[in-house]
Amino acid sequence: MSVIPCLVDRWSEENNNIILTWKQNERGLEPNQHVRKRCWSESLKLLQKIRGIPAATERLELEMTVSYNTFLFSLNFCNASEIEESLTNSLSRALEACGSQVSCSDPVQLWEAVLQTLGSSVYVPCVHKLLLIQWMLWLMQCQSERVLTLLMQTNHKREHSAPVNLQTETRNLALSTEEDSSLKVAMAAKDLKDLLHICTVMCEGVEQMKMERYSEALEAFQEAQGLPSPRSLLGQIHTLTGQSFAKLAVEVDGACLSALYQSALVFRQLGNPKAEIEALHLLYSAVQLQSDKSSSIASLVSPAVLFGGAQMTFISRVPSPSRILHTLAHTCVFNGSISDGVEYYLDLLASLQSDGKDLILTGDGTSFPRIPVVYLEAGFALLKAKRYCDALVVCEEVITSTLDFIPERLLLDADEKLKGADSDVVLENVDLVLWAGAAHLLQAQAHWKLKDTKEAITNFTRAINQLVKVFIKQKDWKQKHFGNTEAMIERMVTVEAAKGQALAGRGLCFLEGGQLKEALRDLNLSLQMTPGCKNTEMWLTEVLWRLDRREEASAHWREVHSTEDAPKSIKLPLYLQLWPDDTAFDLSDLKKKMEGYIQAK
Repeated sequence: MSVIPCLVDRWSEENNNIILTWKQNERGLEPNQHVRKRCWSESLKLLQKIRGIPAATERLELEMTVSYNTFLFSLNFCNASEIEESLTNSLSRALEACGSQVSCSDPVQLWEAVLQTLGSSVYVPCVHKLLLIQWMLWLMQCQSERVLTLLMQTNHKREHSAPVNLQTETRNLALSTEEDSSLKVAMAAKDLKDLLHICTVMCEGVEQMKMERYSEALEAFQEAQGLPSPRSLLGQIHTLTGQSFAKLAVEVDGACLSALYQSALVFRQLGNPKAEIEALHLLYSAVQLQSDKSSSIASLVSPAVLFGGAQMTFISRVPSPSRILHTLAHTCVFNGSISDGVEYYLDLLASLQSDGKDLILTGDGTSFPRIPVVYLEAGFALLKAKRYCDALVVCEEVITSTLDFIPERLLLDADEKLKGADSDVVLENVDLVLWAGAAHLLQAQAHWKLKDTKEAITNFTRAINQLVKVFIKQKDWKQKHFGNTEAMIERMVTVEAAKGQALAGRGLCFLEGGQLKEALRDLNLSLQMTPGCKNTEMWLTEVLWRLDRREEASAHWREVHSTEDAPKSIKLPLYLQLWPDDTAFDLSDLKKKMEGYIQAK
């Protein structure tokens, strides 16, 4: 009889040593994942030893505690179904130790039997620890109905005066979370309960959002804000709360322009372009509808009169219709909704032309992009939509309008610190050169897609001739504080990128036409402008191969495939975004040749 107490003491000490190792790890003494896996392995071995003998009440508290710890450690190493199977085993052994047999595969019925059998015993704290594990597993698997049933079984003594729902049951859940100091646990039951509580409320809020019940979602998120939580989780709660408020504002007043605008901004921050586009479309429609109402009945005393000017501007700030339409068009094209983006851009161009605005002048102040940029973006969108002739026409507008303003040559000194007015003049001249060069570049790409290689080469050359008008004295200008303005550095890097694309495009045309020396020259120059471009590197390898410079081609091929893509140093304008793979030269034949050559060596 003395063997059993001795065994319990030994296993209890073994459990406590495992937890002590984990607690030291939590304080940052050892790498987390390695220690966690070791603790899981040792805890699992201990649990297997305990389960190797029949279940008994004198070991029940120990067995359930070790089970609880093992399940927590196993989260990163087992799937939920494996943990649940082991949990079922633990519950069956607990019933067996108390002389109760339940042969059922349904975990809900099994829990009902466990709570009835052990719900008033000294083992309640241990039972509730395992209940937290079950709650966690079902929450991970989005089985909210099962969680509700489980919590209702636990709360069976409480009178249900309010309608039964998961939020209410979670809020009123009474669990025994006291700890036995002689048996250590990996995570205190109270801490796990608090975490499960807030995560359950958040999941309920998200479900309400999916069903477009924003008032109910907001109620859940506001409750979650009042619960103890990690800072990272609190940040998510605030984001979801803001999203719910924005949706609710639109729901209350569909013509509330500021609500629609703020909703679009929230969706952009959340990285949800589809919802952002929908909100922008609704906003633009509402703005148009509002402007069409010639005889609206105004209130005798309107809120706008009562708010001070500055306050009302802050509350109701909404971009102009042109700005909304541009943002909508840009967002569509940038996120792949090309056909919609094209239509929005064409509507915007028609609007700008009807207003009689000069192409070189700004739109409606600093909030609107320069009008040539809008035309170039529209040309790019038309190009992506395979409307090549329309792209040529739109880009020709930019070329014609900038023709009389472009300087013959723009020599810049990176060491020279320009004053405000002089800096603005230089920036304007650089922009004019960039716009004209980009327009020729887009026209060249359109001719290339139309299989007119001669015209493509002509326009790539025109683009290069325009862009080389901007020249910087210093070779190391990127390391200097150019005129003390980051705007100038950004412009110049953009000009370099446009040069690189134009040279690469012309090089590809030469390659297709068999003019290999010219192709080699242009592709090398392109890589000087924009190093690290994989497509250009591959085209250069093809040229070297065709020139019978096999060793150079082989070395170049190896180098390209041994390096990762170079990170972009600047955010390029939409109209200079790289083309997708379907516009690139077919490299499948080159791959076969290079792999065969390398293997044969």
